[in-house]
Amino acid sequence: MSYQVFKAHSLAELWQIFADRPDAYPIAGGTDIIPRVNQGIEFHPLFVCLDEILELYGVVWLPDGSLQIGALSKLVELAENKRLSEYHALQQACSRVASPQIRNQATIGGNVLQENRCIYFNQSVSWRREEPCFKLGGKRCYQYTRSPQCVALFQSDVAPVLMSYHAVACWQGPRGIRQTPLAELYLDAGKKAKGTDEILIALVIPPIDGVMRSAYTRETIRGSFDFPLISCAMTFVEQDGRITQATVVIGSAGVKPQYVDDIKPLLQGKTPAEAVKLMEEVQTLATKKIAPFRDSRVDAVTRKALGKSAVKRALLQVCGQDRQ
Repeated sequence: MSYQVFKAHSLAELWQIFADRPDAYPIAGGTDIIPRVNQGIEFHPLFVCLDEILELYGVVWLPDGSLQIGALSKLVELAENKRLSEYHALQQACSRVASPQIRNQATIGGNVLQENRCIYFNQSVSWRREEPCFKLGGKRCYQYTRSPQCVALFQSDVAPVLMSYHAVACWQGPRGIRQTPLAELYLDAGKKAKGTDEILIALVIPPIDGVMRSAYTRETIRGSFDFPLISCAMTFVEQDGRITQATVVIGSAGVKPQYVDDIKPLLQGKTPAEAVKLMEEVQTLATKKIAPFRDSRVDAVTRKALGKSAVKRALLQVCGQDRQ
């Protein structure tokens, strides 16, 4: 099937295109949507390219000390930006997405908005001969047959890190600009709290009150190109050598990234050395957030074991005992 491609050179032009063509679909790097189109999973008669809207690019420090990242910023540029060295986990995540070719094309906005993945969903039409699953409009889940809704895995590398930084998503549509915590974007069954007539324009990381240390670890079958089987983003903020804020987010745990809320009171007030001694408690709390069902590549027991490994490496890195 054929489709049209328009280019928007400004946000004003983009809104005009959307007004004239409500069926228009925005596209930036295209590394998520184009494979689905090629597989026949979805179709859009009109794509609107955003890559010439300059206000959606760049890294800017705001007057209050917040860091604003344009939604069209390329992953490779963020991974290599020396000004972002304080945001170590972000650079780790950006540098580990897929392959160099994809990182050169993919954007941070696209990474946090990517569709959940499942081996039964992400296949060509010729492969899908059974009754459609929830994600394709059907009434069953092949990955977890007893589930009343889709359980396709959320596999963004960057989103867990941004959540560990308590990042805010900035949206713009015909009715203006709104801001929401990034964590509120992700709903059950892989759905997203995003209007069809609005786009992500930026991600804002709040100012840091103290010394921030962060790490991102992931477990994969191969060293490159693979989506994470499980991942861990960990961010500590310290004052006078003691942890004042500890945030852990488990990625690829289920349909959305999961905060491990019980870790903050466990580690608050501790020194990094004391935090490492609580390794088993941290691992136990974190792996409780991992959905127990088997995904397309490993079983539930293996997922838990990989989760413990990812959490251990992240904690050692954040506490300065396993530099990478």
